[in-house]
Amino acid sequence: MLRRYAATVLCFVAFAAVGAGLRPAPAAASISSTISSILQKHHVAKGDAGVYIWDFDAAQEVFASRPDARLVPASNMKLVTASSALHSWGPEHRFKTELYGPDVPVYEGVFYGDVYLRGFGDPSLSTLAYQRTALHLTTSSFEAFARRLRALEVRKIKGSVLGDESWFDKKRSGPWKSSLQLESGRLSALSGNESLDDGNRVKDPATYAARLLTEALRAKGIKVTGKPGTGRVPGTARLLKQQFSAPLRTLLKRMNKESDNFFAETLLKGLGRDFGGEGSTRAGLDVSRANLAAIGLDAAAYRLLDGCGLSYENRLTPRDLVRVLGAARQRLAFDDYYDALAIAGEDGTLEDRMRGTAAAGNAHAKTGSLSIAVCLSGYVTSANDHLVGFAILVNGNSVNWEDATTAEDDVVKLLAATSLSGARQIRVTPTLRQHPLSAFDAVNPVGSLLQAVVQP
Repeated sequence: MLRRYAATVLCFVAFAAVGAGLRPAPAAASISSTISSILQKHHVAKGDAGVYIWDFDAAQEVFASRPDARLVPASNMKLVTASSALHSWGPEHRFKTELYGPDVPVYEGVFYGDVYLRGFGDPSLSTLAYQRTALHLTTSSFEAFARRLRALEVRKIKGSVLGDESWFDKKRSGPWKSSLQLESGRLSALSGNESLDDGNRVKDPATYAARLLTEALRAKGIKVTGKPGTGRVPGTARLLKQQFSAPLRTLLKRMNKESDNFFAETLLKGLGRDFGGEGSTRAGLDVSRANLAAIGLDAAAYRLLDGCGLSYENRLTPRDLVRVLGAARQRLAFDDYYDALAIAGEDGTLEDRMRGTAAAGNAHAKTGSLSIAVCLSGYVTSANDHLVGFAILVNGNSVNWEDATTAEDDVVKLLAATSLSGARQIRVTPTLRQHPLSAFDAVNPVGSLLQAVVQP
């Protein structure tokens, strides 16, 4: 929340002791050597690891080890996708799904003809049961469409429910190893329950969505004579109901806290359709690249192949990931970006990490795990209330998950318990950000290009 970083004067509170044991906070002068010791102790100080840590408030580097190495980010790629989505759509954006029927009146409770469910890239369209048990959010539902037809006094559909997925291209997967395809599932502009049927990924998302609507209609007492399938909405069809998803800020919580690959890839295609002219992964990546260019990243320093991080060919540097975090902090939707991240010791993929430490309830970060990469990037507030951005990317032919995560956690816990040196250069208040950014404003939040902005 912005209130975490509110400051009305440029002053610091000295912390003489931290934690239940009242142990002194580590001196800032020793933090770099302490971080190096942590990395060495857990065997992640080798050539395949990169670390960059930046104090946003003091506008200075805290630690760097191979900060410009091009490394596999795993699901830290979702930090880029979330940044592009918020900057392009805004936090209030909602994805629509439309229900069409034959352009004839209901006669004695009967619809004569097919009904069509047209998708526009809502990754959250689902049954109410799936929302309660899996998504843990309230969003667009099949039951709401069934209620609409019931309100129109429809009791029978002499036809089928057909799914229209034409908003996106026909490519169903990303550039992933075959063993990872199920981690996201088949992609479509129209899907239901994240294309999961009793835990199994379905082969035809649009037909499955049509089936879920058929089942919802029958549960409402509406008989459907035909089998669910796919089809394009004809020009003669009549719009019966539009339904909108939960706001983007809510969907991003699902994507980043739980590291939901299906959400990330569907949002990426949606970015391509809305801002790149084509509902494809390629067009969505072009939007993300434009967002990174606006932040000031050199295109030669990274490689984007997907939106979720499953590709072993993605590359980002630790410094550039912290730049993404810094740019998010300068934008008006920072609260939504920050709140969408897992909270150490509390929820998401960090629920069981860093509990009972200064980082618990403090660090907001994105995890990332592949067989060749274990990563953690995000924000933590120091003992003297400095907001710190960090990116810790551990790569290797076979990364030891326990060593890598222990090292990451120990570094973040150290940052949370340390009073960092340096006078506050950049101040953020609850009502005034440094400056709003347009899509074309260059932002250089870290490194040698940073020009500290001090609010009056």
